Amino acid sequence: MNIRIIKLLLFVFTVILFQSCTNFTEEVEKSTLFPDPCDTSGMYYLANFTNKNLIKSIINKKELLPNGKERNKGLVAIPQDFDDFRGENLDEIYWKAVHVKGGDFRGVKFRAAKCQNSNFSGSDLRFCDIRWSYFMNSNLSNCDCSRSIMFRTYVTESNLENSDFRGANMFGVKGHRANFRNCDFTNALMKESEFLDADFTGSKAVNVRFIITVLTGAKMDSTDLCYADFTGAGLEEVTFTNARIYKAQFRGAHLQGASFRGADLKGSNFFAAEFVDTDFTDAKNIPKGVKELIVDGKATGVCSLNTNSI
Repeated sequence: MNIRIIKLLLFVFTVILFQSCTNFTEEVEKSTLFPDPCDTSGMYYLANFTNKNLIKSIINKKELLPNGKERNKGLVAIPQDFDDFRGENLDEIYWKAVHVKGGDFRGVKFRAAKCQNSNFSGSDLRFCDIRWSYFMNSNLSNCDCSRSIMFRTYVTESNLENSDFRGANMFGVKGHRANFRNCDFTNALMKESEFLDADFTGSKAVNVRFIITVLTGAKMDSTDLCYADFTGAGLEEVTFTNARIYKAQFRGAHLQGASFRGADLKGSNFFAAEFVDTDFTDAKNIPKGVKELIVDGKATGVCSLNTNSI
């Protein structure tokens, strides 16, 4: 056999083998992106529904620094990194452009505070009451905000990636253009909030209530949205690319220009949802009422089928 033909056959075989391996890897990545079934472990209650003795034990537990040393007691007038502010009253504090990285704020009253342009990265804010406070343009990445009270808090233009918001009361939060990538919002309350152009890519938002929340232009790509409730939400131009959206509620939601490319919509309810050029290309388990509105991969119209009643 001609040596050139042998080389050509070897090249073709190598290309086919490489493509097969690539496809296999992609399938494995897709299958392991989300746990199956939907992970509802670590489902914290909101603070006002949590046992008082449990709250006290979490707040009072001694937490040492990574080097094994005890934290310094925080001074309100001179806040420092890694300080312990438990027991302090920080209501209406003015901490603009301060740095308290790795601070301990468990159970602290931190209401109506002014903390714009500050750095609280890596801080512990469990059961912290920061309602009505201003944290715009701040760094709150890698924080533990689980079961915190963030009612009407402002985090516009802030970085909150890799933070824990499980069981947090985020009712009415304003976080336009905020970075929420790779966060855990399991069982958080985010009703009537505003997150225009915010980025939730790669986050876990299982059983989150986004009722009447405005998320126009936000990214929810590769986000786990099992049992999420978007009833009446403003979801214009939101991207849900490759998201898992099992048994979610989109009743009466506004989905003009939104994208569900590659998303899994198993058991979700879109009754009375509004569509205009909403992209469902490569989406899986599209509900019957939505399928009827799709032409060339995009849906326009109002879904008239209530899947909850089927």
